[in-house]
Amino acid sequence: MHKYMKSNLFITALVLQFMSTSVYSQVNLSEMEPASADSIQKSNIRYFSPGKGGKNRTWDFSQKLGSNASSQVMFMADSTGLLSIIEPDKISYYGTTPNSIILYGSETPLEKREYAVEKISKLFPLEYGDSVSRQFRCEGMYCGNHPFREVGTTTIKVDADGSIVLAENDTIKNVRRVHTIDAYAICMDLDSAALDTAKLTQVIDERYEWYLPYSQYPIIENVTSTTYYNMNVLGTTKYACCNLPEDQSAFYVTPEEEDGTEEQEGFSDENQQMPDIIHYQIETHGKTIHISYDLDEDATITTIVANHMGMLSMTRQWTQEAGQGYSVQIDCNSLRPGVYILYINVNGKVYSEKVTL
Repeated sequence: MHKYMKSNLFITALVLQFMSTSVYSQVNLSEMEPASADSIQKSNIRYFSPGKGGKNRTWDFSQKLGSNASSQVMFMADSTGLLSIIEPDKISYYGTTPNSIILYGSETPLEKREYAVEKISKLFPLEYGDSVSRQFRCEGMYCGNHPFREVGTTTIKVDADGSIVLAENDTIKNVRRVHTIDAYAICMDLDSAALDTAKLTQVIDERYEWYLPYSQYPIIENVTSTTYYNMNVLGTTKYACCNLPEDQSAFYVTPEEEDGTEEQEGFSDENQQMPDIIHYQIETHGKTIHISYDLDEDATITTIVANHMGMLSMTRQWTQEAGQGYSVQIDCNSLRPGVYILYINVNGKVYSEKVTL
């Protein structure tokens, strides 16, 4: 039986590793020949607010896709249909069902994962309004001799379709957007009896991916990841990348890039670099969470309620114009009594509160 690791240094190293996980790319195996290979060049771009969902949207990214770095991603399918996606310092393994892509496992120089309960990664074909929510469980090994377990929920929804405006007013039409939320907990102890008492690391990831119907890969990816230790916030990191069609005007060059100045990469809490456009108060009445708030700017707001195991309990997303005196109620009567994480994402800036229900 493995004992729970209490080293703060080790926990910090593990958290940083999870916070720096690369963006997954997916491929439709039905369009690949056995034992085939393919590759794309993914360009790193600045994080941006994903904007509204819904039908017939127009996303103006004409001055948002500045880029100063890129990396190659390889896709390889063997004769059994197993797909390997090879990114810098990471390999992920996937399979398919008739309507989804499933993550089986992954490897990096520091850790190896195998999904005992498989994790769904993508629905296809992409139809507006399609959604699915499933639990998953991962058994892993860190640094070769430290076992860990990951349990959580993945929720996937095709939440928008429309057109993207790029630099020089170039436009990509007939785009589908996929919104994925992963909420999970990490425990450095494979003894399931200890999961209720161990101090766990929780992670909430929001990922937006824009797809063309005929494309195997997302053309733009946008990720926000917030990490907690024992339900207390450690930090939020954001990253984005794109893989646009070759005939599209991809990038808007910023004055800083013209001067040769590049943004510093890292995994610090990027929330500190964003202004507060929401001012809110939270109250709980029984099992109802009441949020009163004012907005300095128009905003897209996502709320998530998750338990200490990182299990996603309920989500909600809406858009709101700038103004004062707004309020929203989250009905949690279906949840068991206990302490939960209330996650609030406002145009990409994340706020988190502990709530007792």
